[in-house]
Amino acid sequence: MYGKLDEEIYMEQSKGFAVPGQECKVLCLWCALYGLKQASLAWWRTLDESLKELRFECLKSEAGLFFYKKKGTNIVIGIVYVDDALFCGPNKAVVDAIKVQFMHKWECRDLGEPNEFL
Repeated sequence: MYGKLDEEIYMEQSKGFAVPGQECKVLCLWCALYGLKQASLAWWRTLDESLKELRFECLKSEAGLFFYKKKGTNIVIGIVYVDDALFCGPNKAVVDAIKVQFMHKWECRDLGEPNEFL
């Protein structure tokens, strides 16, 4: 659902949802839908933009690794894999503040301390 498309994409109306008398009309998509070939790239661009707004930088050698660095030990590492994100760092208060800001931008929830992460 997240991710604006940078090209015009049209789709037929879904069966059962077509407006009576207008079944031959098509829909113009504004945002990526699940299953659309362009959806993953649109989602990734939106995620990258939102993390940059939170002052994260992406590692050049690993696309799913982001870091936030402020003075001293205020370092937060963000790891993104498919649709899971992990934020960690030495200062729990800073990590929690970053997670709150991230959850305001994205519809997600904090699952607590991780037991494992691939």
